[in-house]
Amino acid sequence: MNIAGPVGNLDAFHECATNEKTITAVLCHPHPQYGGNMHDAVLDTIAGVLLGQGINCLRFNFRGVGNSAGSFDNGVGEVEDLAAAAQWVANEYPRDKLWLAGYSFGSSIVWQGLNALTPTYTLLIAPPTGVMPFAGEPPTDTQVIAIAGDQDDYVDTQKFSAWADVETFLIPGADHFFNDSHDQLTQSITTAITT
Repeated sequence: MNIAGPVGNLDAFHECATNEKTITAVLCHPHPQYGGNMHDAVLDTIAGVLLGQGINCLRFNFRGVGNSAGSFDNGVGEVEDLAAAAQWVANEYPRDKLWLAGYSFGSSIVWQGLNALTPTYTLLIAPPTGVMPFAGEPPTDTQVIAIAGDQDDYVDTQKFSAWADVETFLIPGADHFFNDSHDQLTQSITTAITT
């Protein structure tokens, strides 16, 4: 399917949960210039947990990825793409609460969009705090959870663990790609969203 984006159509994929809770999560993929797209294995894990908890999921490709129009915009236009995806949810599912989830580069885009989009819940997976800025604070009415591996070369674990107004979880032994750690990631996400 396609959704209208700021520079043309965005390639998207919407999944409805079996026992819907009137919540839709928008999922943001990792860095486009390193092969990131909406069919990423970590996004599969995130979506699997959310769908199992009754939360609908909208994935989309940022501009220039797959069949999405445009070209990579260094994280600026990609925030606009996220806003367009959130607007699609608001139009199609006006009763649903908005959740946001991002993995790696996608978590940076989510973070930048928080204040404008004010989701009720935000999930940041492997936010690259060691190589990208995560300035400012989340809106007071948004619950933000961040999960990373303690062997992640892109995460400054000291900065991560001291993150103000963000509840953080470190998975022992996990790297940035959660190689051999998807079960632990699944458990961490499940624990985070059900407690």
